[in-house]
Amino acid sequence: MEKQSHTQKTSWTRGKCIGKGSFGTVSLAINELNGAVSAVKSVDLATCLPSQLESLENEIRILRSLSSPYVVNYLGDDVSPANSFRNLHVEYLPGGTVADVEIVKLRAADLDERLLRWHTRCLISGLKYVHDEGIVHCDVKGKNVLLGSDSSSVKLADFGSAIEIKKGRSLIKPRGSPLWMAPEVVCGEYQGPESDIWSLGCTVVEMITGKPAWEDHGFDSLRRIAYSEELPELPTQLSKLGKDFVEKCLRRDPNRRWSCDQLLQHPFISSASPPKTIGESSPRCVLDFAGSDFEEDENTANFESSAKERISKLANEAGAIWESDGWATVRSYARESRVNCEEGTSTEYPELTRTHLEIFNWRQCGKYVRLRGLKSSFGGQRCDPLAGKGGVCGGEGKVDILQIL
Repeated sequence: MEKQSHTQKTSWTRGKCIGKGSFGTVSLAINELNGAVSAVKSVDLATCLPSQLESLENEIRILRSLSSPYVVNYLGDDVSPANSFRNLHVEYLPGGTVADVEIVKLRAADLDERLLRWHTRCLISGLKYVHDEGIVHCDVKGKNVLLGSDSSSVKLADFGSAIEIKKGRSLIKPRGSPLWMAPEVVCGEYQGPESDIWSLGCTVVEMITGKPAWEDHGFDSLRRIAYSEELPELPTQLSKLGKDFVEKCLRRDPNRRWSCDQLLQHPFISSASPPKTIGESSPRCVLDFAGSDFEEDENTANFESSAKERISKLANEAGAIWESDGWATVRSYARESRVNCEEGTSTEYPELTRTHLEIFNWRQCGKYVRLRGLKSSFGGQRCDPLAGKGGVCGGEGKVDILQIL
């Protein structure tokens, strides 16, 4: 049953920004009535793109309907005083993400798979619940799998790209992070529960190596994912049983991929058990932040922009949850906007499309952008990167738009 929207009736104070990305910002929040700590995802109504607000509203709508120990818990939503910010309140998980934490614990040559198995089991359990509720997550990756104060609490987060499961396989507008996308998604053919399973397999590889399952070579990587018969290389330190499990996820034919129910019965997962408690306890009230500086909800200016500054002293070192994997997350919302950035910067970009931004690599933003239905401002030059034709539109060190034939 769908949870009712709560407008926050008690006052809350916004803490430091602990995450920032194309979706907006994530900050700590303190309930002034009882001191409870939560996380608040916000978009500025005065300056945000329509796609950013639509993404947040989509996440609010979906999280209201979900209740699972394997999915981040929805606490409420509101609009800040003077209608300046739209806010989504969720539980605060201080352990960071599996992308941040697992690379420290799992990359050793003598891989201890106990933690990997447990976290993978929790992730599959979350996906099974979501799929049973008729939802496709569409952006399964390490940075969207959050950890509690100990390694036994693992929850799926960021439902801004999620969609309802639809019958049939009509052409779709891909959503998610390109290097985690299934072949059928990159091709624009279909995006369903099977596509989440492919992304799950990529995430298991990511948890071990600390890197995406595919090397980042721009459009060449997308061409390999979409049209080749290649599969991601499996980590050598992964056990034979683990490799068999990942192989069941990374099958190019979505009809041959195992379902969540089947994967939960795989011996790599069925024998998984919770690890011993590690890490610090979660701060649950404002007293745990003695000496910390908080700002009122109305004052949200001057969020930290550099990577180091964004790691707030109010959160554990691994707790940042901004999108910074080198590719902008794709959300299919309508909006015309122009891209223009200096080559080599690592700027976070908003959702950029009139009809759909398919791929955007901001680490090498002088090279790769693919859009549908939007003409280049540089004389309407046309190119088709995935087919190996054309080139980059724009001047040296700049990028604008690639028009797809």
